Amino acid sequence: MRLQYLTDEGIQYLKGNFEANLPRYIQRDSAYFADLLKKQDFLQDTGYDFNSFASNLQVTDDASTDDVHNAEVIHRALSDLPYYMAIDEKIWAALLHTYLFDFVCEKKKDLLDENVRDYQNKIYNSFFTYTRHGKRRGTFVNCVASLYWGAEMVYDPSNHDDPYGLLKEIAATGYPSTIVIFSSSRILGRRETCIGFLKAIRKLRMAQKWNVDRPAVVSGIKYLNLIAGLSMLDMRSEEEIEHITEMFYQGYFQNQEHKDEQ
Repeated sequence: MRLQYLTDEGIQYLKGNFEANLPRYIQRDSAYFADLLKKQDFLQDTGYDFNSFASNLQVTDDASTDDVHNAEVIHRALSDLPYYMAIDEKIWAALLHTYLFDFVCEKKKDLLDENVRDYQNKIYNSFFTYTRHGKRRGTFVNCVASLYWGAEMVYDPSNHDDPYGLLKEIAATGYPSTIVIFSSSRILGRRETCIGFLKAIRKLRMAQKWNVDRPAVVSGIKYLNLIAGLSMLDMRSEEEIEHITEMFYQGYFQNQEHKDEQ
């Protein structure tokens, strides 16, 4: 399939008419948006092809499993995209309003209701990536772009059996909120650092000695951010990052145990 993008005029039109089109989103009216974008000539060809993948996406009662599965599916299909395209709202908004419109509506069906608190912003964030959250954060808030970028951050080519396996560690504490936390850390933007950190998390969870919950994950990220400059983390290997993280958590959980004893 050919990958398309929305023109600047197309983005401006959809955003400028978002409130007027809200009933169309709520009614899941994919035909309306397809017809609108075609008539206005808002869609343009990127020159890139991708293998059809929408039929491989899943929405079940197990959101964490779905997110891990769907992140891999989306990333495999779009992994050839250069960075400047993968971060561009014009690419994502085109996919979200055409090829992936039905998937987004199904994934976010509980939000497509005027009785839902802040439903307008939640729907907006589901179909656009440059939002009031900002460009980068908005991309990681979006329900599809965040899946791609999570997979991009953790993809481990050295793990031939399961190169996307570390996605499970993100999903263990709730994928949508945890990936936003990861995106806010500059140091985790480097793949080697992110993989080393998550490998340490996985090792700790497999040992089943301590509960590596979301507060623990946040504390670990804060620690890496704190020592990034002095420890030159950008120069460290995955193995070194993994070791540094393990040492931090040994002290972290020992302190937690001492507090519980007091």
